[in-house]
Amino acid sequence: MAYHYLTSPTLARVPDLLDFVSARTGEPSPGTSHRLTAYFVHDSGDDGFLRHTNVVARAQRGLSARLVRNADYLAASVRIPIFSAAFVAAIGSELDRDLEFHRCVVRCQSEEYDDYSVARVKTVLPLIDEARSRQRPSAGGGSPILAEPFYREEYANQFLIARDARYRTMVCSPRLVELVQAHRLKVRFTATN
Repeated sequence: MAYHYLTSPTLARVPDLLDFVSARTGEPSPGTSHRLTAYFVHDSGDDGFLRHTNVVARAQRGLSARLVRNADYLAASVRIPIFSAAFVAAIGSELDRDLEFHRCVVRCQSEEYDDYSVARVKTVLPLIDEARSRQRPSAGGGSPILAEPFYREEYANQFLIARDARYRTMVCSPRLVELVQAHRLKVRFTATN
């Protein structure tokens, strides 16, 4: 049984379609990215800051408003999933155990869409089988980088979407792929091992 990665159906060759930006300035901000990454990717802190700010994602150049509006999943530069209102309405309740949704505004060219949601992946498991995975040295001589991950299959029935406890990579079970396809949502998946 293979797990899957979410990929955007709009531009498969562009891995990170959106950057998170400051709601005030509209420009990327290290503080904004750090706070979002800490909460949404690393489970640090609480969601209190979300009551006082809007999460804003800006499409990178070359991405048209039509492509953004036609996608039910958008990839972000800091590994936080962004889902359309159609995705949340169709299968959000099925993902209640695995995802926590928060409102997000997506800006693309001169358009602004306020019907998207960012999601914190609540299900965190030791998914990566490190003995079978291939790693490569990092450029700076630090910790090795996971080059070809292999996933433990014994967790496949415990989630629809989860993050690995160590590497924080996000994977989907085959059941999520089936749900997305049954609802004809515009999300692409890439199979793993």
